[in-house]
Amino acid sequence: MQVLSAAEAFWLLLAALCALPLALAVCWQLPRQVSLGFVALLFLFSSSTWGQIDADNTLYARGTGLFYFSLINILLWVAATAAASRRLITTQRMPARSPFAGFFFAFAFMMMAHLTVGLMAGQDGLVILGYSGLINVLNMLVFCHLLTSTVSGEQGQRSLLQLMLGLAALRALFGMARYVFWGGDSANPYRNFENLDIRIFYFDIADNFVAALAAFCIAWLLLMPNVRLAMWKRLLLFALLALEIAAVALSFRRSSLIGLALMFLVLLWQLPWQRRLQCMGLGALALVATAMVFMQQRLQFNSDSGGFLDALLYDVGPARTTEVSRFYELEAAAHSLDGNWLFGLGSWGRFYGNEEILDYHFGKFDFVHSGFGHLILKSGFAGLLLFLALLASFVVHVLRTRPRLGGNSALLADAGLAALLFWMPTLLVGTPVIEFRTMLLIGLGLALPYLAQSRHQQRAHNSAHAYAAA
Repeated sequence: MQVLSAAEAFWLLLAALCALPLALAVCWQLPRQVSLGFVALLFLFSSSTWGQIDADNTLYARGTGLFYFSLINILLWVAATAAASRRLITTQRMPARSPFAGFFFAFAFMMMAHLTVGLMAGQDGLVILGYSGLINVLNMLVFCHLLTSTVSGEQGQRSLLQLMLGLAALRALFGMARYVFWGGDSANPYRNFENLDIRIFYFDIADNFVAALAAFCIAWLLLMPNVRLAMWKRLLLFALLALEIAAVALSFRRSSLIGLALMFLVLLWQLPWQRRLQCMGLGALALVATAMVFMQQRLQFNSDSGGFLDALLYDVGPARTTEVSRFYELEAAAHSLDGNWLFGLGSWGRFYGNEEILDYHFGKFDFVHSGFGHLILKSGFAGLLLFLALLASFVVHVLRTRPRLGGNSALLADAGLAALLFWMPTLLVGTPVIEFRTMLLIGLGLALPYLAQSRHQQRAHNSAHAYAAA
């Protein structure tokens, strides 16, 4: 690690002190643009380096060597501070009512408890607040609150939807060009680590989510009976729908394929029965085509029997072809939690297991391949139940408010619920909590239904003021 001289440290500190008020001023004057800028960054730039031969720092890691936290993370906190202070001073726009602030303070209290206990136990404070702990749960909630505070109203909804669909289309076109002409994603553990002749569209689960969310929104626009589109727009959307589904299918991530299928259950729920039959027919064709490609390109290496289900569950089923089950690390983490199930091992906690079997951890045992399991490891059932309470309040809100919504508000509410369903497999068997980009995209999905309600809240707010004035 390069050590800064006293002069370099002084000038760096001076530059940071000068940049901070400028960043605050920009976030204060352009709150919606800053929030949409965050969404653009999350949609355009990948964060995964796993599977690359030569792993470089991504955008989301810039600044960690100097400030410990990344620059984009610091900017997120600055933007949230500016939005909170602006909300206290100005009351022209009523922000969407949401539970994110309450859950933020609950998790912040938990983090402060971890910091206090950890420091008393001789742990490094930066490790306690590190990205392998719970800090990204706080980042997710900060981002949720930032979106609901700044991207509200009919114009905000339209801008957000256009931005998401436009950038998802650009990202998919880039991925397809790279897949066809340049060998696919360079982050390809199947080819680089397992020597399998496979090219993939995107390995990063967050990129799969961007494509899946766009596919859901496009299908919603095409199938909802009250949406009127010109023929050329419908043809363009059909082409984009095929491209986004191909992006997920050719990434060969089981969790993203299952997540995409779960997303479309929301669409089936909202469609009239005639359109449900159309959706089920198109979905069945897409599922068969995806299964054939998945079996031919990826699963053929996983099973000796040739069965699709055995190949799909090659590392977890009774007929698995791997020596050890995929869930071995969760069993090892459970043994490490002995006596600490209520509050976990702390944000600095590690589990212990067979290092030869867990060689893919490369000696780092401060996380597990389960978002829910990671919460238990670090914060016990107390942290898990708090997180589940957040998800439960989200679902209750959607079910309560969705019948009153229409237009873009209905699309946002449905997209938010679909986004949560997409992330459920990853929360069960992935590593979302230690990934900054992934957690912020989960936060985007959680915020969408509350943005949907803000339009109707604003109307009621304006009506109340007009009545008072009269």
